[in-house]
Amino acid sequence: MWDDVWPTFCKRFHTIRYDRRGYGRTPASTNWYTETEDLAALLRNRKVSHAIVVGSSHGGELSIDFTLQYPALVRQLVLVGAVVGGFPYTDHFLNRGISNSQPFEKNDVPSGLANWAKDKYLLAPGHAAAQKRLLDLLTANPQDMTHSDYARPTQPALHRLKEIRVPDAHPRW
Repeated sequence: MWDDVWPTFCKRFHTIRYDRRGYGRTPASTNWYTETEDLAALLRNRKVSHAIVVGSSHGGELSIDFTLQYPALVRQLVLVGAVVGGFPYTDHFLNRGISNSQPFEKNDVPSGLANWAKDKYLLAPGHAAAQKRLLDLLTANPQDMTHSDYARPTQPALHRLKEIRVPDAHPRW
């Protein structure tokens, strides 16, 4: 989903992106793990001492959790439609997810992917090209919606958001 902005990011920043376990090209885990530790290990491996962390949806939740756990590594935090751990889900949200995902329970992956690609809360209705693109992305990576996940739950971030500080609003990279 980041392909369109990737070249722009790379022109201005040393940019690293990765697929979380079970998403894109990364295999699903068969053991328990912690997403924040995966990100920390990636940054250590790449010898990154500080970063602008960008995350969308669950990636935004991971970005928030990482920032709370490793504040000295994060210079800026950019969130796009982020989930916030500890923010309660509405019945509507939960029922929508169950309804959209019901075909997966019957091993009908194409119908489940189609449900999510048509979800009016992910993409505004009437944008057929965007819906087709989302369906193409999901079809290319169906495991994103169907894999078992062994990510350990994190401490809810909602009541800890006030702990997030931006160390330098104008970094000199």
